[in-house]
Amino acid sequence: MNRVPAVTTIVVIFSLLAAACSSTEAAAPPVNDPVPTTVAPTTTVAPTTTTTVAPTTTTTVAPTTTTTTTLPPTTTTIPTGSILSSEVVDIGSLGVAWRVTYSSVSITGEPIEVTGVIAAPDTDATTPRPVLSIAHGTTGLADQCAPSASFPDVFTLAALTPFLERGWVVTATDYEGLGGPGLHAYIVGESEARGVFDIVRAAGNIEGVGAYGPLVVWGHSQGGHAAMHVSQRWQELAPDLDLVGVAAGAPPSQLDLLSTFLQGSDFQGYLIMVGAGLAVSYPELDLKSVTNPEYHYLLDELENGCTGYVMDLVNPIPFSDLLSVADIFAIPEWSARLTENDTNQLPNQAPVIILHGDQDEQIPIISSEFLLGQLCGMPDHAPLERRVYPGATHSSAVLDYFDDLVSWLEARVEGETAVDQCGP
Repeated sequence: MNRVPAVTTIVVIFSLLAAACSSTEAAAPPVNDPVPTTVAPTTTVAPTTTTTVAPTTTTTVAPTTTTTTTLPPTTTTIPTGSILSSEVVDIGSLGVAWRVTYSSVSITGEPIEVTGVIAAPDTDATTPRPVLSIAHGTTGLADQCAPSASFPDVFTLAALTPFLERGWVVTATDYEGLGGPGLHAYIVGESEARGVFDIVRAAGNIEGVGAYGPLVVWGHSQGGHAAMHVSQRWQELAPDLDLVGVAAGAPPSQLDLLSTFLQGSDFQGYLIMVGAGLAVSYPELDLKSVTNPEYHYLLDELENGCTGYVMDLVNPIPFSDLLSVADIFAIPEWSARLTENDTNQLPNQAPVIILHGDQDEQIPIISSEFLLGQLCGMPDHAPLERRVYPGATHSSAVLDYFDDLVSWLEARVEGETAVDQCGP
């Protein structure tokens, strides 16, 4: 069994997974120039939905070919998780990797393109391999904030290493709207879950990768929100995938409490990002109608920078001046969508572990305590466990829980029974 990376290596994982991305610049270019190739899927996964898109290219399985096939400009119905384009990315001795664009659907059923990364030890698999699908933390809402744009960086490679060394396949979606058309559907649970599931289907379409084994999901912060929705929407969205465990680090929940907690803080900018993500996803929501006109310009600025840029713009503004309403949760249409996208509305359908630092300055520790109690009270939930890490902040918790995370995910893949703290 391969060892988990040394502490000095794990530290760099923070910028991949923590929600507080402080960069105000566009994502840096990849460390290695990608080698363009085409990847034509040989679909062996049975997706539950299809999308109608007009792809301009198909791709071929062998990563050594550079042949491109151009399709007629006609509409073609293809399954979700079909690879629309790809490029090989050099990750050295760790294995093989691709930056991909794959098909998915929005929450309104419209076909969309989503970007992300797929990595594997090699393309020589003869039996199914376990798959880890990583859900990333907040980076922003604009295309330049997509994590795949800067892949492979040292942070991402540190996160992938222990799993690739174990012979697993690793996927990482950018989510809807990051790297694809439209604004990112931030904190829209179904959208996040679809992105996580459909990139696993995409990995199954690359010959020799073997991405058909047990699936585990890990996310921190926004990724924790996505992971919780993965666990709760599995049978609805991806019953064809063998989901065996979900790890959610510092998952946002109790959104009304969280809103109050963030107002006036160094992380107030998250609130306008949530509003924008919901408004772009649900036609009945209009963010301008609840924002003071003098701050409407902020909505356009969301396309011009990543999380740190948004925080710099929004945090100095008194929250009472920012909105034109006293309480957005008092507006029925907003309250309904905020509640729907909380992580405390549906029972988990696969084993879940919640990992949280008790000094979290962004997602208060009490919120995950409430979340555990709420989910435990739901009928027919799968095993639930919560581990608290004393002294750990929002970001440092990743270092504190990383060894536990790897062990817990490995136990799920090996079929061990998960702990259920809910009792009989």
